[in-house]
Amino acid sequence: MTASAPVLAMHPLMQTLFPESPARWNWIQPSENIDATIERHGSDVEILLSASIEKLDKAMLARFPNLRMIASISAGFSNIDLEECRSRGIAVTNAPGMNSGDVADLAVTLLTSLLLRIPQSQSYIMNDQWIGKTPPLRHSLRNMPVGIVGLGSIGRDVVTRLTPFGLNLKWWGPRPKPDVDLPYVDTVKALAEECRGLIVCCRPDDSNRHLINQDILNCLGPAGVLVNVSRGSVVDESALIDALKSNRLGGAGLDVFDPEPTSSARWSGVPNVILTPHQGGSTYETLFAQAQLAQSNIENFLDGKAVHSSVL
Repeated sequence: MTASAPVLAMHPLMQTLFPESPARWNWIQPSENIDATIERHGSDVEILLSASIEKLDKAMLARFPNLRMIASISAGFSNIDLEECRSRGIAVTNAPGMNSGDVADLAVTLLTSLLLRIPQSQSYIMNDQWIGKTPPLRHSLRNMPVGIVGLGSIGRDVVTRLTPFGLNLKWWGPRPKPDVDLPYVDTVKALAEECRGLIVCCRPDDSNRHLINQDILNCLGPAGVLVNVSRGSVVDESALIDALKSNRLGGAGLDVFDPEPTSSARWSGVPNVILTPHQGGSTYETLFAQAQLAQSNIENFLDGKAVHSSVL
């Protein structure tokens, strides 16, 4: 059992998620910014609290020479250099599956808003077109083909939420799943060709960088829409912006970007987009639940017991 351990939260507000943290956690209080805090106290840190937005690559991890554990309050861990952690014997835990419902809520809201042409309707009113021009018709959602890219916990929650709309749902993933009662399409391209909308919620890795590229966007076409709640790297963002500006794609809803944070200038003048700042899984209820899991993992680690959600 470890008597005490210095703990650093990579985001200053993260500490507020642990109102009843154990007395043996010696919180390293942030100074003017996290970089300055690391510069001053990096060698003291044994436990690092992280979320999926902080890049913990080899260079960053080198600033924590005595690091023993990374406890992420996020499900994703693609931001962490696992090979470096493995070579240094740094334990890594995450909080899987706890925010999938919240992310699915946002994904479905973005998709249905785009398919119902909400951005165009608002623009129609704000540009005073209603005064002398009849509003354009839209297609019904009933039987509209929609594809889901990746059918993990988020993808399955998306299916649950979209089913009552009466959509014609299909999916693609790296491999079929015998327990899934939903039509499987062999390739992302074929899925895009068959569908009016795509929701991207696959796990990001090196194999699917820019999985959604210009070719896929062209297959969706001027009436098609794209929603991304995976990671920004999965979509070729420059190709997406170009497709929207040239009206080769009907709309896009993004909660993730490449890089993050994105800038307003990048999206200025881009039509028919709905943007949210990577907060699909950030609800009060879920964040506190994830923090409780992280706290339990840290306590077990310090006591030499098995952790609940080990990545390494």
